[in-house]
Amino acid sequence: MPSIDRILLIPGLLEPRSAFWPLKRRLQRYPVEVEVWRDRYVFRDTEASIERLAQRIGDLSDTGRYGLVTHSFGDWVARQAIARTPDHRVNALVSIAPVMACGIIPRAIHLVSGNLVPEIRIIANTELASKSLDCGVRLDDGVHQHAATPRRMIIWAACDLGVRRLDVSHLSGVVVHRVAATHLSVVMQPNTHRLIESFFGFKPQRSL
Repeated sequence: MPSIDRILLIPGLLEPRSAFWPLKRRLQRYPVEVEVWRDRYVFRDTEASIERLAQRIGDLSDTGRYGLVTHSFGDWVARQAIARTPDHRVNALVSIAPVMACGIIPRAIHLVSGNLVPEIRIIANTELASKSLDCGVRLDDGVHQHAATPRRMIIWAACDLGVRRLDVSHLSGVVVHRVAATHLSVVMQPNTHRLIESFFGFKPQRSL
């Protein structure tokens, strides 16, 4: 199992932080710090968002190891931050309905708004949306670089008009699941939460 001390939950475009509250409460039952990352809901300065997260995961004054749980556009930001931070402290990445290719709804919004919304401009651009799929290749703790334990999990929603699924079989150390949910509901699904618990090696407490 990936060794982590802190978990950052990173919301996506137009997504309130409250969407992650059920998962946060669930993960707080375990001996890790859990935080919902703060960023603008929309019209963010994407470069500033990437740099701020890069500084957090690359802060060498703190030796704690991170697990990131991202949703939608939050995954795009996280991938860029990891890729540009050689000494990052991310040991595990869970990508929920990640932005890798454009879905029907963002495509329609882009046709109407053009490049007015920075996030939609990126999502609608094939090259930009798929940028840093491998997170700069390295996603390990420096000790178990070649271990069989996956350090990355991708969870797709079965009914998703927000993003399009990509074949990620060429990426190493990745396990993929699909959950019966929509793009917006997948982050709140108990099945999603159970997959995340298992991936991080947490064992749900049985009530007496």
